[in-house]
Amino acid sequence: MRFILVLLSLALVAFANSETTDADSYSGSVSGNGSDAFLDELDYIDLEALGGSVRCVGVGFDGANFWVSDAQSGGGPLWIHVIDGVTHNLITTFDQYETEGWGLRDLCCDGTYMFGSQDYEVDYYDIGTYDYAGYYICNAVSPNRAQGWDGTYFYTGSGSPNVYQVTWDGVSGSTASYTTWSTAVTNGKTYGTAWDTYNNCLWVSTNNYDFMIYQIDSNGDLIADHTYNIEIAGGCTPGIYTGSYDNQLWVLEQGSPDALRCYEIAPLALEPDSWGSIKTLF
Repeated sequence: MRFILVLLSLALVAFANSETTDADSYSGSVSGNGSDAFLDELDYIDLEALGGSVRCVGVGFDGANFWVSDAQSGGGPLWIHVIDGVTHNLITTFDQYETEGWGLRDLCCDGTYMFGSQDYEVDYYDIGTYDYAGYYICNAVSPNRAQGWDGTYFYTGSGSPNVYQVTWDGVSGSTASYTTWSTAVTNGKTYGTAWDTYNNCLWVSTNNYDFMIYQIDSNGDLIADHTYNIEIAGGCTPGIYTGSYDNQLWVLEQGSPDALRCYEIAPLALEPDSWGSIKTLF
């Protein structure tokens, strides 16, 4: 009997260490693997082919490059991968600062720093040197999984319908204030946030196994809940897409493999070789 209990304990430990998605149990009904024309897929980056593990969770964009948080084995040190926004080549991988477990989840950038959180503490890194630069405290939720930035406010949330709007004074070690800005994530599985300047709205990626992503107006009201081809998402970010003047939406897929997928949310720029055919119409 004791031998059986020991084997059972070892099996449970192995299962816990083998989890490859940062997702709670499924909640609600499955909508199916649908797709809105508004969210046509434009691009794809296989993160595992670039050296990422099966435990990539968050993504941010620094104006030129994508940053991806990676929990790897969970034993630390955990990683951040920096990926060229145009070539999609890996630039570097460096250690997260004093994180454990799943480490930093979603990421966002204010133009100077990249922000991410594993609990109440939101760490930030210099986007030029990749050095850890400080932190602030946000008591809205723990972990502050989602990270978004609209130029004035941060947005966060985690595993609920709520999205919080966060005001930080810019002082390392200080405590940010927050308000409940929206309760529009009806599947209750907020994971990532990305501010869309073209449409003046917030996108919220979720990890509810139901292929849903939410588009929320600047006043916190739901614009639409869309179905697309990611079943379990991690973070999301606005980011560059070659040939487009405006940023498009990039979402991290906690799948097989873990990947970044790019979706159309703004007009695509005309390619130079298209001008000749267009001129013939006039």
